[in-house]
Amino acid sequence: MDKTVQKSILKFNDLGEVSCRWQLEPCHSQNPKHCVQVLVVSLSQGSHTSSQNATTRIELEGINGDTGSKHESAIKTIRSFLYSAAKSCLEEAKVVSLALCVPRYSGFVSRADIIERRFEGCRLVDLTANFVGFNHYVESTQKQELLPLCDSSLAAFKLSDSTSRHNWQILCTVVREEFSNRLNFDLISPSPVACKRLIWVEGRGGIEVSRRIYEGAKALGISIVLVDNPGHWLQDDNGPLAHLREDFIPMNIAVDEGFTDRLIETVQNYSRKIGVDGIMTISDARLYGVAKACEVLGFPSSPSSAYILAGDKYKTRSLEPNGSNSFLINNIEELKEKTALTGQSNTSLQYPLIVKPCFGWGSECVAKVMNAEELISAAEKASARHANSPQQRSDILIEPYIDGPEVDANFALLNGEVVFYEVADDFPSLGDAEDSQAGDNFQETANLLPTALPADEVKLVRNSIAESLRRMGFRHGTFHCEGRVCNSRMKYARCKEADMSWDLVPDPDFDATQEQSFFLHEINARPAGYLESVATLLTYGVDYYGLQMLLALGDTERFSQLAMPFENGPQWNLALLLIPEEKAGRMKTADTTLDLMHRNPDLAAAIVDHNTVIKGGYRCLGPTASQLNYLAYISVVSRESRNECLRLSENVRREFQYELEDELRYR
Repeated sequence: MDKTVQKSILKFNDLGEVSCRWQLEPCHSQNPKHCVQVLVVSLSQGSHTSSQNATTRIELEGINGDTGSKHESAIKTIRSFLYSAAKSCLEEAKVVSLALCVPRYSGFVSRADIIERRFEGCRLVDLTANFVGFNHYVESTQKQELLPLCDSSLAAFKLSDSTSRHNWQILCTVVREEFSNRLNFDLISPSPVACKRLIWVEGRGGIEVSRRIYEGAKALGISIVLVDNPGHWLQDDNGPLAHLREDFIPMNIAVDEGFTDRLIETVQNYSRKIGVDGIMTISDARLYGVAKACEVLGFPSSPSSAYILAGDKYKTRSLEPNGSNSFLINNIEELKEKTALTGQSNTSLQYPLIVKPCFGWGSECVAKVMNAEELISAAEKASARHANSPQQRSDILIEPYIDGPEVDANFALLNGEVVFYEVADDFPSLGDAEDSQAGDNFQETANLLPTALPADEVKLVRNSIAESLRRMGFRHGTFHCEGRVCNSRMKYARCKEADMSWDLVPDPDFDATQEQSFFLHEINARPAGYLESVATLLTYGVDYYGLQMLLALGDTERFSQLAMPFENGPQWNLALLLIPEEKAGRMKTADTTLDLMHRNPDLAAAIVDHNTVIKGGYRCLGPTASQLNYLAYISVVSRESRNECLRLSENVRREFQYELEDELRYR
């Protein structure tokens, strides 16, 4: 292909003329998976074209009003984008640079918003315009002319003003490399993708922790039918957000003995009037029941037996090679007998120990204990956490405390093979401190991705967890896993380079003669929590929720396509800060995160995602409550360095200032 720069004059009937230079750049032309090329366009005032140059005239009258076809509608949108760019060029007297995504061949885009999602956070881009919807046919062109190339484009970007400082060939190279990095997979299929209907059980607590899920479903051509308790915020067909789902089915979703039977009956009744293609949930307590319903009704799912193992921390621990040094306690009396016996024998329990409920989530009632008295106290609290819940679980797991770096590892598994994974550092909790007290919890404080562990330790984590998943019986799925590296070469310490933040540093006491291993804490057989999954999407370009929806519908082809991370790896360092409750009271500050961002514009520029959980008027239960809550989740990024990301994170924590009213006033 001739990559010589082309020059034209664009004439707009009510604007005048803009001078245009353009060049079509192939993206990895030798790689068949790269199905797009980039059209780089620069608009400026005046004319730098010679008389021999072709002139392209864009007449907007012919595409106003009803267009009659999706293709004509897309052309109207594309030309409107060009018109807006030309208007900005003329009115602001500046060079406006554009990049248009042009297909190399015709077909159907696997996810309608995939280009927008993959370019989130790209510093070259100021504005993105998407020109295709789900199952819209995109038609490539063989014409090497400006207007036909523009009219065939899938999406367009207005590039940041800073790009105008580059000379032309450098600009084209930079844009081409960014396209090759972010669109490094086959996003166009030759055949249309069928629209599917998915039953989603338990519809999340609010739009702040679900918006991208519903947007992703629409972009994938998936109609969501919610099953949840009556009164859910998406039940009202006339509500302001009812468009996010196709339908709502009220049902008692309490996880009791009748949950699975109720769900089966509900789906059967609904499917008599309209087709259903799958069922899924991301609710820990409901994973087994939904999987069982899928087995009965013939929908795609991992074996329900695998969810039983993953949902029970003792069963999970028992399958591990190092699981023999942990034990199950069914009730407090049993534990008291055991501690009495060990106290009378030559063998004793090896402290420190970890106590946790066998059933649970969010590090609730997890405690480190140093002696028998603390053990009994922590066990009583852990045993009571779910004793009176619909599950009626009072059993607890007691295991060794592992003094090694903790990680969160997220996986996408297909046919038993890892198609994508990433590891994040899980920073120390109160309970990790050497001088921790019995009441200190293991509530997470921060995750930082990508991890700073050495490559061989990351590989150890990957291989160990992959084996654990297969042992449980999982062949497909998305998973959020937690554990610690034993005998790591790294440890946590305060770092001057990161504003005295905690970070991983080389451990001077590392013993190379000792074998390294991975100690698995838990496997959650669903995507990570909402903000953490969004962090992965923003950092690597992979949407775990979208992948899980595709698996629930048996669409392994698109699962494989969309599990591809950026070719150059993570686009930045991202710290997900989890701001815990420090004491009980009633929140007075309306929205602490927004207040922080308003007071600190520099910090606001580094915050790419956030959710204030406890807003004005809400009640804080405090750090000693059985049910642990966070005040906010805040994602802070730096492209410069990990240390800069940590420094910014420390500043965000310091500036997270709020007022509480004394809870005693409300009792």
